[in-house]
Amino acid sequence: MKQKSYLNSRHLVLSFLFLVLLSTDGFGQKFILLQKGSNQKTRLKFEIGHEFTYKTTTYDFYITDIIVDIRNDIIVLSENILQPKDITAVYIKNKDPRNATLKNLSFLGMGAGLIFFTGGIINSLYHYGDLSQTSNSFGLSAGLFGAGFLFSKLQYKEFKHEGKNKIQLVILYGD
Repeated sequence: MKQKSYLNSRHLVLSFLFLVLLSTDGFGQKFILLQKGSNQKTRLKFEIGHEFTYKTTTYDFYITDIIVDIRNDIIVLSENILQPKDITAVYIKNKDPRNATLKNLSFLGMGAGLIFFTGGIINSLYHYGDLSQTSNSFGLSAGLFGAGFLFSKLQYKEFKHEGKNKIQLVILYGD
């Protein structure tokens, strides 16, 4: 008797999993793809529900909106409808993963400059009892800090829709 109930519950669980898998099969994936040339490393994806900041041919300032739907030739936003040809630039400072690397590199340079300068001050105070030797380490520490500051200003801020840069609307298994 126990074996029959075990088989029935197992059959019920497998049937339930099968129905769940069948019901999720109908969903598709839609996203906006920004790509520079044929380089796949510089691709950026904006999916439905993401924030999208852009400039158009009619307005020379950035507009931020939420992506509601993506169709074959238009982008439906919460307060606007766009065609990819109307977009002149997309703000990507918060989206591009290369900016995280540049940010970390800039903090590394600024931190190294600060630590080197602090080490020079401590060394001068310990050996000589005054700050007479800090000028020896000031040039290198200022150079490290300045290089880190310059790296922080080199972040990718916008994707211009011109030349090899293209904006594609991708619909996989759409309705």
